[in-house]
Amino acid sequence: MELLDGQEQLLDILQSYFRQAATYNPDTADAGSTTYFCDTGMDFIDESAKATSKLKPTSPLFSRYVNVLQSLVSGLRDLHEDPEAGPSPDYLFFASFTYAHWLLIYGSDTITTETGRDLILAILQYRERVIPRKDLEAGFCNLNRHGRTFDNGWSDFVAMTRALEGPPADLPLLEYAEIQEEPDRPSGDAVVEVLHNHHPSIRSSSKIDDE
Repeated sequence: MELLDGQEQLLDILQSYFRQAATYNPDTADAGSTTYFCDTGMDFIDESAKATSKLKPTSPLFSRYVNVLQSLVSGLRDLHEDPEAGPSPDYLFFASFTYAHWLLIYGSDTITTETGRDLILAILQYRERVIPRKDLEAGFCNLNRHGRTFDNGWSDFVAMTRALEGPPADLPLLEYAEIQEEPDRPSGDAVVEVLHNHHPSIRSSSKIDDE
């Protein structure tokens, strides 16, 4: 019972964190300088993924955990394509990507369920359609004591999704995703080209684009 109580509290915290991540859009000056970007935040995602990866479909809390993951899928898919509607939820993308990557690393059974695969697909599709803010990428993924960057983490993530058995029908269209540098962007923005399923990319709004 004590274990269930601890897992329930963790799900409460995760749900709150991801809810805040969906609307978090800091100014460039704040990107990387708040608690959302510190090593403690990275450790939180790591340890949360490690703990939730132990949840089995037979757990009484599993349906609630599925709801948390489904909210991530909805948040990533309901991105703002109209520039006047507001910025895309890039922080949610980086947080979801990091969390799902750790679930794959820890061999979570959940990531192989329909909901887990939906999450992977939503992350891949988001990266295909949106060029996330480079300042958030630098502050969230590139500033950690393990010395890993978003680029090498993304390559590893894509490779691990390819290794999943029985991918959903849409996944093969994305498994050949390649990160390419935009020649006209000195900042080194990357775009994902899906070789068999081209869609126009949109760029997230950021103050650094105006500088």
